[in-house]
Amino acid sequence: MEELVLQQLLDRANTLFRQVGVGLVHEEQLAAELDLSPAAFREVFGSKAELLYAVTQRNLSRQRQEHNQLLTNLATPAEGLLAILHHSVHELRRSPHHDYHVMRERYPESWALIQEYLTTYSQPLLVRLLQEGIREGQFRAELDARATAHILLALFGLVVNEQYFPPDYFSLADVYRNVCVPYVRGLCTTAGLRKVGPLLDKM
Repeated sequence: MEELVLQQLLDRANTLFRQVGVGLVHEEQLAAELDLSPAAFREVFGSKAELLYAVTQRNLSRQRQEHNQLLTNLATPAEGLLAILHHSVHELRRSPHHDYHVMRERYPESWALIQEYLTTYSQPLLVRLLQEGIREGQFRAELDARATAHILLALFGLVVNEQYFPPDYFSLADVYRNVCVPYVRGLCTTAGLRKVGPLLDKM
């Protein structure tokens, strides 16, 4: 199958996952949505689990590209950090049925892919932005950038933990915003707040 056609199929599958939910959509629904017979679906993707893995890979690659575009157009590391967090809130809002607990319990390979992304990409990016912000006087000088980045990722892990915030009762995007905004505000110096205060208010 041509690469372009495959990518289009992955995008269509991703739309269905977002609309219906990872745990609710069945393999037969996926095949029908992609205009494939069950036999053709299995030939192309193997299984729903393998399709979800490929969709997750594509989503994470897209997020990295979008991050790069955001950071290219921003002047300060504090603005960059806010842009990355705002992007995360947007991603959660776009996927109200994206069941992280279902992925963790039933699709461990896809869940491991997300964890690897957070560890090998997100954490170093946050550390870099925090270190640059500390050097430029936008974040408080006494901060430990690595510990702070770890806390930000731990907050994300807390928000997507259904034991604390069941998605049937909470908007994960709103919870993440309510957790992150006060925390990031507390990281900023007076000069930093002048840069990002309006952005924090708009998150």
